[in-house]
Parts: sequence; structure tokens; C-alpha cells
Amino acid sequence: MPQYLNNKDSKMCYVFLISLLLSSVAYANGYSSPYGEWRGQTEYQAFIKTASDPAGHIVTNLTINVDPQGKVVGTSTENGCRMLGLAAPGITPTIVTLKVTLTGCAYSGYNRSYTGILSVFSKDGYSKFSLQALDISSGKAGTYNITATMRR
Repeated sequence: MPQYLNNKDSKMCYVFLISLLLSSVAYANGYSSPYGEWRGQTEYQAFIKTASDPAGHIVTNLTINVDPQGKVVGTSTENGCRMLGLAAPGITPTIVTLKVTLTGCAYSGYNRSYTGILSVFSKDGYSKFSLQALDISSGKAGTYNITATMRR
């Protein structure tokens, strides 16, 4: 003889099924992990002695790939920048810290080492990408920022 769920058990069953469905949708879309390929419009900004350098300001496409074993590669073809470096697990499974070097950039100030972060917002289906480099050499001190909202 079949057993029937009481009202409370029935509600819990529905909650479980809905949460399972939502988590599988996020996983299927690739937004459960920072590893893999990411693409997005990316803003490059240079500040020399706290003043923005218009020659270095550009918004362009960037594609990066974060390998689960830690290698990071990326390309931004419009400004010629190539990225190579390492990713390390962050404080949650949806965050990685980044240590990368840019080379080949048309704006030579961007050719340097950066630290940053890639944070995935699974529920919303995007990631935030941010890199920063500081130059404290005399006479040419500056800050170099690279930021993007990226998607799969």
C-alpha cells in the first residue's frame, strides 16, 4: 500500500527539487566555478601621478582562460595585450586570486605584472574581473587598472 506525504513533507520535497533544479541550471551554464573561458568588454585605465592618461584608456574585448591547475592565459586583440600567469583558489570556490603579466600591449605602460581577482556570481550568471598594478619608480609613479564584467 503506497504511503502519502503529509503537507509538511510535501513542501520540503518541493523545496528540495526546486533548489536542485536551480543549482543544476547554474552548473549547466558554467557559472559554478571560476575555471574555464571568460569573455567581456574590458576597461583599461592608466593613472600617472594620480592623473588619468587618455592615451592608455580603452574599452575592448578580452578573452581569458583559467585552467583548473592554475594557468591563466588571455588575449585582448584590439590593444595587442597578451596575458600569462597563475590563479590560486580564493576564500570561496567561486573566487580565484590572479597574478599575471601583460606583454605586447600597444600602450607600453600596461606591459607589467598585475595582481587581482576573478569572482563568479553564479545566481546572476556573470563574473567580475579586476587587475591592478602599481609603479612606484621615481618620476613615473602610476596605477594601472583593468576591470570587466565577463560571461561564458
